[in-house]
Amino acid sequence: MRGFIRAVLSVRLVPMPLSQARVIPAVKRGGESVKPAVNRGTVARLWHWQAPRSRTIIEVDPNIAGLRHARPRPSRQPRRRPAADLAGGICRADKWAGVGLAHDQGTPAAAYLGVSPGRLHPRGRLCGLFWEDRAEEQARGSLRNALSHIRAALGEAAVIGNREAVGLPAGGVASDLARLEALAQTGGADPREVPALTGTFLDGIEAEGVLLGDWLDFERSRCRSLSQTLLERMATELAARGDMPTAIDLAKRLVALDPFREASQRQLIRLLADSGDSAMALAQFHNCRDLLRHELGIAPSAQTRALAEELVGEPPSAPETQGDVQLSVAVLPFSDADGDADGRFLAEGIADDITTELTRHRDILVIARQSSFQFHGSHPGEAAQSLGARHILTGTVRRRGELVSLSVRLLDAATGRNLWAERHERPYAQLFAMQDAVVAQILAGVDAEMRQSERERAARRPPSDLDAWELFHRGMWHAYRFQPDEAERARKIFTRAASLAPDFALPLAGLAYIGLVGITWRMVPDPQAVLAQAIAHGRAAVEVDPTSPFAQVVLGRLLTYAGQLPAAFDHLRLARDLNPSYASTYYGLATAHLWAGEPEAALANAQQAQRFSPRDPLAAMFLTVQSFAHVMLGQPDIAEELARRAIDMLPREIWSRLALTFALVEQGRTDAARQVIATAARELPGVSLEGIRPISAGVTPEFRDRVLAALTAAGLN
Repeated sequence: MRGFIRAVLSVRLVPMPLSQARVIPAVKRGGESVKPAVNRGTVARLWHWQAPRSRTIIEVDPNIAGLRHARPRPSRQPRRRPAADLAGGICRADKWAGVGLAHDQGTPAAAYLGVSPGRLHPRGRLCGLFWEDRAEEQARGSLRNALSHIRAALGEAAVIGNREAVGLPAGGVASDLARLEALAQTGGADPREVPALTGTFLDGIEAEGVLLGDWLDFERSRCRSLSQTLLERMATELAARGDMPTAIDLAKRLVALDPFREASQRQLIRLLADSGDSAMALAQFHNCRDLLRHELGIAPSAQTRALAEELVGEPPSAPETQGDVQLSVAVLPFSDADGDADGRFLAEGIADDITTELTRHRDILVIARQSSFQFHGSHPGEAAQSLGARHILTGTVRRRGELVSLSVRLLDAATGRNLWAERHERPYAQLFAMQDAVVAQILAGVDAEMRQSERERAARRPPSDLDAWELFHRGMWHAYRFQPDEAERARKIFTRAASLAPDFALPLAGLAYIGLVGITWRMVPDPQAVLAQAIAHGRAAVEVDPTSPFAQVVLGRLLTYAGQLPAAFDHLRLARDLNPSYASTYYGLATAHLWAGEPEAALANAQQAQRFSPRDPLAAMFLTVQSFAHVMLGQPDIAEELARRAIDMLPREIWSRLALTFALVEQGRTDAARQVIATAARELPGVSLEGIRPISAGVTPEFRDRVLAALTAAGLN
């Protein structure tokens, strides 16, 4: 025993997150086998002992006889908060002491409270949610036991409430999930913490009841969506900084979250190729192709195949096809978790509002309420098959005291994959006043994810099966690559679609959009001629279908470039009226307000676009407009940060470089601005004042002259 104690005293003592705790085996004492008195209540006092030169962990309880007076060596390492692993870990905000529970129903109970600090949950509802198979008194005892674990680890003040309801204090705890939510929006994470933040929510925990299962499914889906956003953002940022090994590691983690998500596979393939390992990139494509064929019986999308062809030096081919199909979605009746009349009324009302607003999208086929509402409580796959919908939207409404929580999920009917999940919380008294805003946010997410899914679907199908609608989406993913050869492929596809369906506005709007892309990304030798032709295509599109938000937005943006601001605002505001949740509308309005010298309005609209579509193909441009606006408002330091984020997201886009230059000059850092211009000149040949004049001609003179003076001072010729 003395030798064992000496061995223990030679190692380092650090607190152990309880999600990693294990029961300690029996210890020999006086010839007898003595099992330490360790139960879930004493797990909070466990420590783990880590040898300095070994990864072996020896777990002991300080109260075991013979070890009670052992003292750890003072650590020479700076105190660092432990990495969370999305296993229900919650932390004290002041000390970041890792907390968890043994893997029974106590873990999801702690996590349930931890992801919504400041909210009181009725004890009866918690018992029914986590211990529905137990008698009432036994369930309440289990709840008290779980709460005692939290108090033991975090202190008595860690649990708030009364005899009827309990919760965790707002501001007193922080969760890894909250950290993930924040970083998914802003980026800028420490790469070392990203893997820990992007694990499976409550990994290893299986639900023992229907309600708990629904909650776990939703949180896991939401967590996966947030993780994908963060991993995509961080991999892109790290690759732009030249840290390819870390970027590739994060991209591999992104693929592991959902191997069937081709956007993730493409990012990994691209990063492997950019790192110089073409063989591994091609092998990754083969893995992706085999997985899709064996598991789903489909081939990779044309976009993924095009990337593989690029690796072996073959240009991707554009499709030529015909037909007429629309995007389709069925909004199933939202469920009421409380089971009362008010809750059912609220759930049906929100689902009905979403159905009504979706019908305003002329290019989306929305299954009528009378049909979809017959599938109350049905499995989404069964409903999709019966209704013939490609996507299913489901939701749940819960009333928690004075708060109402709305959880929404979008599913791909063909694969059953969760494409998107989101939760909204509002004070019940304000819900109806804020219902329009909530519905608008939901619609923005649904619209963006359905269109991304449709582009993937269209790109995957063989050319002979494509119709005019899918040709339009095929053209858009070519266009969103923002490269000259891809823009030309998109133009050919839009031309083909327009010939197949002359009364279909979207291909005409697509032709106008290609002109806009060519001018913005400096792809065309004669911007003025291209602008005139693009405006003609845009006018033709809105004449065919004046209710198309996409056509109205494209025409509005083109007229902004032409300096016809009153007409531009007319089209953009009409687009906003047609679809209040369309992110591109707010980006167009932001640009028009910037051209008009109205930075406050430009900033507000660009931020709204970012809120509606944080993963938009134009997300970097949303940040760039915000950057210019902040400089005009006398906040060049904020502008600099936004411009750098935009550059990380879309390195080959020039306007974010110009915004950064503008911000640096306004701060008096002309030498740094010169370095930005010099780098841009090397990486983006052809950058010049003359090249940006056609676009900036319509800008209000005061703003335009201020920007041009800053660029000249930085050495732009």
